[in-house]
Amino acid sequence: MDIGILALTLASLAAAAGFGVVAWRSRVDARRRSAARVAALAAAIGAADSVTLAASDSRSVPVTSMFEATSRGAAKGHPLMRMAVVAALAVALVVAAAMANRDHAQPVAARADAAPLELVSMRHTRDGRRLTVSGLVRNPPSGAPLTHIAAVVFAFDHSGSFVASGRAALDFTILEPGDESPFVVTVPDVADVGRYRVSFRTEAGLLRHIDRRAAQQVRRPEDNRRPQGLRLPVDGDPRVSVN
Repeated sequence: MDIGILALTLASLAAAAGFGVVAWRSRVDARRRSAARVAALAAAIGAADSVTLAASDSRSVPVTSMFEATSRGAAKGHPLMRMAVVAALAVALVVAAAMANRDHAQPVAARADAAPLELVSMRHTRDGRRLTVSGLVRNPPSGAPLTHIAAVVFAFDHSGSFVASGRAALDFTILEPGDESPFVVTVPDVADVGRYRVSFRTEAGLLRHIDRRAAQQVRRPEDNRRPQGLRLPVDGDPRVSVN
């Protein structure tokens, strides 16, 4: 991104310099033409006799008005100068927008042939009416680079009805192939939770993932009577029972 911005900046400077040279040459040519007209007019006035000169002085269009009109026309002209200024401003705005957005990575959708994410570990804790799910997710070496991944937890009661959900971004914004990132999702105000389901998604949509945990036994700190069950639905999202 920095190389692209540097190239764009250099190109804008070169374009602005080129427009400046063209505008400068146009202004020099205009001054030369104006000087030539003044010299020709002065020669014509010097060749006329005094009678003609006196008659011309009595006319309503004096010689000075011609010079003033020429001067005003030269000041109002130079369309290339105006074009150069507009072009320089436009390029400056483009460069400023590119530099402002260089740190804002856009969400990247996973390729269809990319390997799915891998859920390495996961656990949960209960604190009153709050359920906190934490874990570790990995982007395999054969995966695609991903950004702005969010972990989403859906909580269900013991009858299987949806209760609430929570969402939180991974600790690392960019997940390159082979990288891992922890996540912590809190679902507030849930009293009756029988199980929950975790998934991962970006703004582009849901991400496929598989469960790589060797053995998952998640218990509440106050309940050690028996390990929880683990069920894998068709979509591959691990649904963990909370007992």
